[in-house]
Amino acid sequence: MNDFSLPDTFAVQYGPWALIAGGSEGVGESFARQLAAVGIHLVLLARRQEPLDRLASSIREEHGVAVRTLSVDLTSPELLSGVCALTDDIEVGLMIYNAGSTIAYNRFPDWKPQQLEYMIALNCTGPTQLAHHCSAGMRERGRGGLMFLSSMAGFSGSAWMCIYPAGKAFVQMLAEGLWHDLKHWGVDSLCLVLGATKTPSHANVKFENLGAEGGMECDDAAHEGLIHLGSGPLWVAGESNRARLPAKFIASRASAVDLMSQGTALINELEHLPATDATRHT
Repeated sequence: MNDFSLPDTFAVQYGPWALIAGGSEGVGESFARQLAAVGIHLVLLARRQEPLDRLASSIREEHGVAVRTLSVDLTSPELLSGVCALTDDIEVGLMIYNAGSTIAYNRFPDWKPQQLEYMIALNCTGPTQLAHHCSAGMRERGRGGLMFLSSMAGFSGSAWMCIYPAGKAFVQMLAEGLWHDLKHWGVDSLCLVLGATKTPSHANVKFENLGAEGGMECDDAAHEGLIHLGSGPLWVAGESNRARLPAKFIASRASAVDLMSQGTALINELEHLPATDATRHT
């Protein structure tokens, strides 16, 4: 039986509340249950109220933490206002953006404009808005964390779903930039990259055709993300997924982000502090 326990200090750094966008089932549910087990209260967002209610009731009964829910489409223009209304009286110490998979497979000219707009809102607008809102309070408190779920698909363009890898690449770049931007205030950011995972939205996907043996378990994927939050800008869940990457790919991301950040600072005559420097802004 796997041990999904978290360090005793986790709730101190990332509590007292965690907001999970896409938090009613699959990996989102796994995040919720593992965070509740260490006493972190939850704000869960998802489209359907019924699964939100079921999960919230189960977690309250099992762990005794407070759970707030909001039925909202992550692409809705009302997403941010709804989150603000739900969280303006609490301290959100951890924000997890767990967006879903692609909605269609088609050659690019055959995608409908509204489908493209939906995917851009889901993978670009939504995470940017929530991160901007939540990070302000985290910076002020000098602690907190942001986690963005991406995909192995984001490492390369792909036919049949090109807007999906493009969106996931955006998520990775956003998470990595925030890792450097916020690190000196004690706020962590992580891009958690998933491969084949046994989520409800992937129930009919033929992972076995990739030799993926049915995909990774949601609990395992979520736990890898939580225990690596704070250790760098990017983590790829699953040993088999990491084995597909070039040597030292994950380890190289921190220095790549630092180098790009240094260049940005130099050409704009801004102060640059290496992300490895423990000195914080005052």
